[in-house]
Parts: sequence; C-alpha cells; structure tokens
Amino acid sequence: MAFLHRKRVDLSTLFSKDKHSDFHTKEYGNPFFWIFVFLLCFPLALFIVYPTLLLFIQAFQGENSFAVFSDVLQRYRLAFWNSIESSFFSAFLSTIFAFFLAYGILQLKSNIQRICLIILSISLVSPPFISSLSFISLYGRRGLISYRLLKLSLDPYNKYGVIGMQSLHFTCLNILFFIHALRAMDGKLFYSARDLGAGPLSIVKDIVLPLLKPAFLASFFISFLRALADFGTPVIIGGRYSTLASEIYLQLIGYSDFQKTAMMNILLLFPALFSFYFYRRAMEQSNKWNGEQKGRIRPDFPANFLIRTVLSILLCLFFLFECLQYLSIFLYGFLRFDQGEVHFTLENMGELFQYNLSTMYLTLALSVITGFFGSFFSFVLAYIVERKLPFGKKTIDFVLSLPYLLPGTCFGLAYILAFNKAPFRLTGTVWIILFSLIFRQMPLGSRMASAAISSLPKNMERAGRDLGANPIRVFLDILFPILLPSFLSSVYNQFTQSLTTMGAVIFLISAKYKVLVYTLFDAINRGSYNVASLISGIMILLSLAFYLLLEGCRFLAKNRY
Repeated sequence: MAFLHRKRVDLSTLFSKDKHSDFHTKEYGNPFFWIFVFLLCFPLALFIVYPTLLLFIQAFQGENSFAVFSDVLQRYRLAFWNSIESSFFSAFLSTIFAFFLAYGILQLKSNIQRICLIILSISLVSPPFISSLSFISLYGRRGLISYRLLKLSLDPYNKYGVIGMQSLHFTCLNILFFIHALRAMDGKLFYSARDLGAGPLSIVKDIVLPLLKPAFLASFFISFLRALADFGTPVIIGGRYSTLASEIYLQLIGYSDFQKTAMMNILLLFPALFSFYFYRRAMEQSNKWNGEQKGRIRPDFPANFLIRTVLSILLCLFFLFECLQYLSIFLYGFLRFDQGEVHFTLENMGELFQYNLSTMYLTLALSVITGFFGSFFSFVLAYIVERKLPFGKKTIDFVLSLPYLLPGTCFGLAYILAFNKAPFRLTGTVWIILFSLIFRQMPLGSRMASAAISSLPKNMERAGRDLGANPIRVFLDILFPILLPSFLSSVYNQFTQSLTTMGAVIFLISAKYKVLVYTLFDAINRGSYNVASLISGIMILLSLAFYLLLEGCRFLAKNRY
C-alpha cells in the first residue's frame, strides 16, 4: 500500500487528476501526457491511416488514371451490381429470419435456449465459406443427401447458392444480435399492453417491431457490409456469378495489377461507406433508447398457439439444417465413397498431413497474440479517450472504424502498398500478418472497451485518486478487475475473428508464412472436400478449447476478486 502515500516522478504521476476538477486533468499542459497519447495514436496512424491513404494514391496516380477508372466502371459494372444484389438479398433475408428465430428462441425454456445459443456460437468460429463447403457436401451434385440419398443431381453453383449461403451464415450472427436487443426491452411495456387488452399479435406489431426498428436497420446494414466484403463464398459456389470482391481477388492473384485492383476496391468502398454510415446511426439510436430506460424488468414475450406453432416449425427446420451442416463438417473427413457405398476411413488423415500443418501453430500463435495484445491496447486506448482526452474523440473513433469499414481485400491490398518499401518493409514477414490481424480487429475491441468503460461510475476513480493512487494504478488495480469479463470476451472475439479471417491476410501470406484459413481455402479450391472438412473441424475445436481456457481464467479471477 506504499503507493497510497509515496509520490514518484515517473510516467505514472504524469496523469494525476485534481480531485475537484471532475476528471478535467490539470496536466494537459504537461508534455509527457501528450507523449503518452502520441505513443497510443501513432500505431493507428501508421497501420490504419497511412495504408488507407496510399490505397487512394495508388488508384489515381498517373496521367490516365481517370481513363483506367472509367474502364473499370465499364468492365466490372455487372460484378458491381451483382455485389449489390447478393448483399441486399442476403442482408434482407438474414435479418427477417433472424428476428423470427430469435423471438422463437426466447419462447423456449432456459436449458433449451442455452443449447440453441451454443449451436449459434459455432458460426462465430467459422468463415462464411464453410457453409458453402457443407452445402456442397450435403446438397451438391454428389451430395450425401441430394445424390446419395435422394438420387438428385442439383446445381448449387449460381447466385442463389451465394445468396443462400451468405443468408444462412449471417442469420446465425443476427440471431444473437436480436436476442440481445429483445432482452434489453422493458417488460413493463408488455404488461401495460396486456392490461389494456392487447393480444400477442398487437403487442408484436405495435410495440416490439417499432422499438426494434434501430436493431432491424443495424442488422441489415452490418450484414450488407459483411456480404460486400465476402469473396470466399462467390469464388467457391458462385460459378459464373461473380461479385466485385471475388473479381478483386482473381485480378490481384492472376494479374497483380495494383492500380486496377485499388480502383476496384475504391468502387466497392462507396456502398460500404453508405452501409456503415446508416449502421452507426442505427446503433446510436438503439444505444440512446436503451440508455433512457430506467428500472427495466425482464420482458415476457407474448405468443399465442399460432405464433408458437409457426416459430417452432421454423426453429426445428433451421437448427436441423445447422446441425446437419456442422455434423457434415466433422464427419465428411472420415468418410469414403466406393461404388455408391459409404465407408468410415482414416485415409483422409494421411492426406491432411501432406499439407503444411505448421500453419496451424502459426495461426494459433498469431490469434492468441492478436486476442490479448489487441484487446489490452484497445482497453488502454478506450480508457484514455473516454476518461482523459479533452478533444479528438470523434477523430480517433473514425480512425478506429476504418478497418471495419474497409472490405478485407481492400485492407490487405493497402498493407501491400504501405509496407513493401523501406523504411517500413514488412512484406514477406510474419509481422505484416500480425499487424494486419491486430488492427483489422481493433474496431471490435475498441467498441467493447468503450461500452464497458463508459458504464463504470467515475466515483470509483475519484475514490482511488483521493487515496493517492495515480491513474495507472487506478486502471490496473480498480478498473481492470471489474473490466476483466469484458476484456476476456474481447480476447475471445478477436481470437476467433483472427482464426477465421481471410480477406485481410489472403494477399499478405508468403511461401514461408501461411495461415490455416488459407490452407482450408486452398483445399476447397482443389476439390479436397474431405481434407477441408478436417481442417474446419480443427479450427472449431481450437476455438472451443480457447473458450474453455478463458472460462477457466474468468472463474479463477472471480474467486480472486
């Protein structure tokens, strides 16, 4: 407890607050405070702003740049509209289905709800194109169900396959979002409506749907943004139906035309900006509405026999499909087809070991570092921005939003342009992959950190300061133990996203440094669906093991504090 009585002339004392200033620091004139802020903001400028600016410079440098841009508009106009079309329908269908399924899940008993949430959580640890893999395995031209069982030869390689697979993948994520939004409602509204004689349909139509308007908009636009950036699903299952994201991938891999690829990324950036703007507005409106509700009680969602029956049928069909999908991922790697018969085999394991499995250890190390370091950096930055910085918050927030706003291919290309020359030459090294993962996932960690820190009362900090603790000790000894559950959630989210992300790192890998998701994508492109199933199962098991590890840490920390 010596720090309560002893003053030190070091970095820790540079952030001391006047206890009567209500968190308006008196050392804003102290240059060391701004040095610390600069050390936090410099990585954002180097790894986010600098690559983004170079992307625009690369696109429009040269005398005939506008002629090239006009040619890109003309040549890839169909792919651009295909991107808009598939993204719109994927976002629309996933949002509508997610609402009904989320409402149905909340009608179930708590134990069954927990099982449903576990199944939905698996979607968080799988790339979007894994749905395409399982769909081909089950319902493709030689699928287990369509061909082996029903003797049908279906062709899923078209735009409907792309829209269907994206919709199913985004539905799982949106269900979790709607469950959170529905649980945040005030139950007093439903009880008041019932007392006034309103029926279940009237309550849903007049209360639930209007209050969920921001959630509907946020779900739609964030799904639209994800679908725009998804190039794996169109490449695998699109056939002749190409989107702009898939054309960007093929253009850079096949021709290495950086200027044209940069222009194509900027063309894709316009609808992404539009989508992200309305997503942020919807989220701000939703957060404002949730913050205004005081004294909320747990909602009891009404449903009559007809509603329960329809929702039960939808839930059974959806979770049956999801279970078949993920069972096929685990089982397909241990099956062999011989003259119409299915045999259990371990031969595919031998083919798996022909791949370079060192990518698994590298990916695991990169994901763990990204999870812990990225989350800690996000929480420290959020603490400074939320509680210390007198200005510039919106600017930092916008910079932190750029990696999420930019499609993955755009972010990866920007890193190639920024770090292939001295003094920041990182291409061909593991560092460029690590930095791209950390700063690509930075928006997720910063949002969670800001939400957690802003919910903490300032009185705890004041009490610690009055007892003589400097802000570093206040943050580490008082705030961080309280923020630990949110911190571990951020670690897990960034870990899983780093494990499964492909768009940002697909252009940054080298012959020496590859990631596991690239090995999976390569196996699918080669038609080695059995090996791809084994790799997918490994990725899911790694995520589950890391989740159990963090739960153990959470349990130990809870007992300690």
